[in-house]
Amino acid sequence: MCMAQCPKCKNHLRLIDWKQHCPHCGANIVLYDIQERLMLDADKAELQYYYQHKKFERMKAAFIGSKLAIARIVTSIIPILAIVVPFLNGTFKEPFAPFEGNFSLFTLLDIMENINTDSILSLLDTPDGKSAMLYLLGSLVLFVLSIVTLLARLICLIMACSPKGKIRNYTFDISLLVMCIVGSVLLMFVPENPYFEINFIVAPFVYFVLLIVNFAIDIKIFKEGIEINYEECFVGGIPVEEYLQMQNDGVPQDEIRQEMYKRLAEIQEMKNKEDEKAK
Repeated sequence: MCMAQCPKCKNHLRLIDWKQHCPHCGANIVLYDIQERLMLDADKAELQYYYQHKKFERMKAAFIGSKLAIARIVTSIIPILAIVVPFLNGTFKEPFAPFEGNFSLFTLLDIMENINTDSILSLLDTPDGKSAMLYLLGSLVLFVLSIVTLLARLICLIMACSPKGKIRNYTFDISLLVMCIVGSVLLMFVPENPYFEINFIVAPFVYFVLLIVNFAIDIKIFKEGIEINYEECFVGGIPVEEYLQMQNDGVPQDEIRQEMYKRLAEIQEMKNKEDEKAK
């Protein structure tokens, strides 16, 4: 049964070949070419740092990479105020919790919370009650869903500078506008009924304007772009981009390693000169 192969002679090692030395060539399997293996591990670690660093810098730029990016965070939070502030006015009667005056989306949720299942079914049994209830519930669901979408968009801003960041943000922005428009239309055209009446509707318009502003800032940011300052990273003294290009061009590993030793020696020599000048 074949377990592995000798790193020197490349002969297969059997399960019984458990000793430190190769039974074919006598090479120390554990220590053979250990420096090269350690160097390969170091190369992988430096490449991993490079990729993680790029990801972190993109996340940082998406949030604070420019004045517009910072403004986008503010405009992503402010629309929620239009839902929280009591910009609606109306009257609710049985089977709702009796209420009259100004209210917000969350007040409306409290009013709806006290309705039991039997009351909802009785409302749906009447033509007026059924239409009015469906309009109200549809509007409520859309506005609640839009808040959830807004919060999800705020979290996803950390990926706004990623390759798919533009498509993702625009999808959020357009979805929010559609939910706001449809929810507002449902709320404005609730059929007349003896159970509730909504008189003064301002919040949806304010919400819509704030979402438009949010979308406009997104468009401007993606049009102008955000400059991302990447720290220069090296693999064995060779800049990462050059190292990856050498691999893509099929340069043999031995030649890459020799170039690394050359670059590292030059870096060490420059450092020694700087230390001498400092003295």
